[in-house]
Amino acid sequence: MDKILDNNYISVWFMRQAGRYLPEYKKIRQTEKSFIDLCFNSEKSATISLQPIERFDFDYIILFSDILVIPHALGQQVTFKENIGPLLNPINSLRDLGQLNIKESLQTLDPVFETIKLIKKKKANKDLIGFCGGAFTVLTYMIQGGSSKDHLLVKEKVKKEKLKLLEIIEVLVEISSLYLNMQIKSGANRVMIFESWAGLLEGQDYIDFIIKPTNKLIDKVKKKYPKIPIITFPRGSGKKILDFIDSVPCNVISLDKTFPKKILKIANEKNITLQGNLDPLILVEGGKRLDEEVKKILLTFKENKHIFNLSHGILPITPIENVIKTLKIIRSFNETR
Repeated sequence: MDKILDNNYISVWFMRQAGRYLPEYKKIRQTEKSFIDLCFNSEKSATISLQPIERFDFDYIILFSDILVIPHALGQQVTFKENIGPLLNPINSLRDLGQLNIKESLQTLDPVFETIKLIKKKKANKDLIGFCGGAFTVLTYMIQGGSSKDHLLVKEKVKKEKLKLLEIIEVLVEISSLYLNMQIKSGANRVMIFESWAGLLEGQDYIDFIIKPTNKLIDKVKKKYPKIPIITFPRGSGKKILDFIDSVPCNVISLDKTFPKKILKIANEKNITLQGNLDPLILVEGGKRLDEEVKKILLTFKENKHIFNLSHGILPITPIENVIKTLKIIRSFNETR
C-alpha cells in the first residue's frame, strides 16, 4: 500500500537526509572538486541518495541533487563555495540568458535522470522523491547571484520590475515542469516543489509569484502524470499557507515549525497529507526536548494523514544518534496505532 495514503502509518524521511551530516557523504564529496560536478555524477549521486536508506531505512529516498541545476541548465554560471554557498552570475532579465532553447537546456540535466534510473535499479522497492525548486525561489538566486540574508534586491525588483521578473518565472515554470516529468519518466514515484523563499512575499505578489506559478507547474505535471503525488513546501508562508492550501491542488503540503492550526481541519476536508514539522535545531539539540517535541508532533497530527519530516533541511552538525532516537520514537508510535 502507498504509505502516503495509509492513515494508520506515519512514514518518515528528512529533507536533505542525503548529505553533509553523514561521514559516508563527506568521503564521497572529497572525490569531486565542485558540488555541481557531484550533482552531475550519476553513479555518485545515486550512492549518496541511498546512504541514508542503508543507514536508517527511511521510508522514502530523496534524490540527491540541487534546485540550482535549473539555472545551470539555462546557461547561467553556478558554483558552490565552501562556507558561503551558491554563487551565480546575476541576471536582470531573460535577455541575459541569451537565446533560450528549453529542450536543449533539458538535455543538460540528463545525468540527473540517469541518477534516478540507477537508484531505482538498486532499490526498486523503495519510493523515490524527485524535486525541483519553486520558480520564485530559483529566481531569487538567479537575480541575487546567490544567497541573501535580507533579500532587499529581490524585494525591490518585485516592486519595480514585476513584469520582467514574471517573464523569467514563465520560463522557469516551463523547464521545471519538463524536468519533473522527465524525473517521473525515469522512475520517481512522487515529486516535491521546494518554494523555500515563499515567505518573502505578501498580498498580490504572493499570489502572482507563488500561488499562480505553483498551480501552473502542478497542472503541467498532472496533465501527463495525473496519479503522481505532488508535495509542496511554501516555506515561511505563515498564515498565507491557508490561501495556498485553498488555491493549490497538491497532494501533500510540508509545514514550517509553526503554522495556523486551522490547517489540520482543512487538510482533512481536502484529503491532503501534511508533512513535517520538527525544527532541525531541536534535532541537533537532542535530549529530553527532542523526545518531547517528536511525541508532540505525532500527537498533533494523529487525526491527519501525516508524513514525519523536518521544517527545513537537516543541519550538517546534526548528531547521528539524534536521528536514530527520532526514528525509534516514530516507529514505536506506529506499533501502538
